[in-house]
Amino acid sequence: MTVLHRPRSSALPRGRTAPPLFPAVRAVVHDRAWTAWGATGVTGVVVAGLLITSGAGGVGEVDLALAQHASRTHVPVLDGAALLVDRLLGPQLGAALVLLLTVAVWVLSRRAAAALTVLGVAAGPWAAAELLKVVVQRDRPDPGLLVDPLIVEPHSFSFPSGHTALATGLALAFVLLAWGRRGAPVVVATAALGVVGAGLSRVWAGVHWPSDTVASVVLGCSVVALLLPPWLRLVDRVGGRAAPALSAHPGGPSAHPVGPSAPNSSPTTDPGRTRS
Repeated sequence: MTVLHRPRSSALPRGRTAPPLFPAVRAVVHDRAWTAWGATGVTGVVVAGLLITSGAGGVGEVDLALAQHASRTHVPVLDGAALLVDRLLGPQLGAALVLLLTVAVWVLSRRAAAALTVLGVAAGPWAAAELLKVVVQRDRPDPGLLVDPLIVEPHSFSFPSGHTALATGLALAFVLLAWGRRGAPVVVATAALGVVGAGLSRVWAGVHWPSDTVASVVLGCSVVALLLPPWLRLVDRVGGRAAPALSAHPGGPSAHPVGPSAPNSSPTTDPGRTRS
């Protein structure tokens, strides 16, 4: 007698939990160490900003000398590059770049948690920099002290650099996406060069002190190191709660398990026909 089996479904069960986000990154994320590094970095940047504003440490003199040297050595090609960075990483186009990257990650991965993670990594450093500006309240370079300032900003605060912080966030987002893949070293090197270029462009344009840009990079990396581990734990916790809920749903996979069926205990009989 022939035993009938239900066909196996090629689709994954709806209740099966999705793989963890960014497994290669998780392999190098150590919660306590990253939290300690992040907290130390953020605290250090805040303290450094307050000390610089108060005139301690002699940083102001070094900043002024470097800013004046950059202002005396302008080159048309580099001037154009600095103005391009100023527009691309400004509030409007910068926000558009972050949103474009976030939407691209959501479309390609179909995982809202991955898109939200990239959004937080890209925008978090910029948000922290804008908040810290209000705390430190350092003035921008005085255009009267520079030979040829490319941009004259309206009165606003300088420490740390928002453009450099946004560049740092975008760079870390790309590193997050590429880590563990074949082209990761190229992405890391390109991202680092992009951050350095963005920082130098702000000094070249005459709108930031060199220490502003260095502080932005430290602050951006510290904020991501501080917030990424607890965020990944939260994603795991939410995902763990969602899986049992899907399995317990009346139409979920647990209600109708798919697997090899048992032999028919009551074979169908038809007058005049016998299954053989």
